[in-house]
Amino acid sequence: MRIRCPACHAEYSIEQAVEDEAARELMGVLSDLPREVSRPLAAYLGLWRARTRALAWERALRVAREALSLHEDAALVGAALSETVEAMRGKQSAEGDWKPLTSHGYLKRVIESLAARGGGQAIAPRESGGGRKPQGQASRTAQALQDLEDWRRGG
Repeated sequence: MRIRCPACHAEYSIEQAVEDEAARELMGVLSDLPREVSRPLAAYLGLWRARTRALAWERALRVAREALSLHEDAALVGAALSETVEAMRGKQSAEGDWKPLTSHGYLKRVIESLAARGGGQAIAPRESGGGRKPQGQASRTAQALQDLEDWRRGG
């Protein structure tokens, strides 16, 4: 069976895609996580690669496991990953000479900050009404508006 890369549109066989043990493990880790954690984690992994090089599967798996082990609350880690990716992408666009991440130092500080602010409760994933799945991490403004609406309804 042939599959197509959604980023570069290169075609390759599915057998090639699952040949690497670390790649299979990483896909397993990502698929076991809730969407609110897996999507920011995948984006966070992109911050670890050089602009012109691919990130090795083994390193991506190690970085993912390290990031997930920084706190026991997966929702908190997902929110921290989102904030970290947003901040680092802003830095990338502001600075022309951006270098890939080499440690989890910034992510650790964001986790500590979020834990101190809400203890993980204020950043739990929200369920959207009407049975629809959320389309990704909402902006802070959208989250605040949702909080106000929930408060108005008494919940």
